[in-house]
Amino acid sequence: MSILYTFIMDITDWNNDEIMRLVMARGHITQKILLDSIKKDTGAEIPQSTFSCKIRRNGLKLSEFQQICKLLGYNIILERNDK
Repeated sequence: MSILYTFIMDITDWNNDEIMRLVMARGHITQKILLDSIKKDTGAEIPQSTFSCKIRRNGLKLSEFQQICKLLGYNIILERNDK
């Protein structure tokens, strides 16, 4: 028997580093394994140092984040804030 669970977090004010740490921790995956998965999926070879610098500089593109989420089985949901 498997248990399906969902977690919802407001990451509106988070930077790339904080978001990627969460996604990788939840997916039990390292940068190296993630980059290997990207290479298998798209053929794109991204050096780990380049990827790390992008994250630290807050330079990860939305399309790159979307691809990572897709590979790790996450959906990105946009929800209107009615505050």
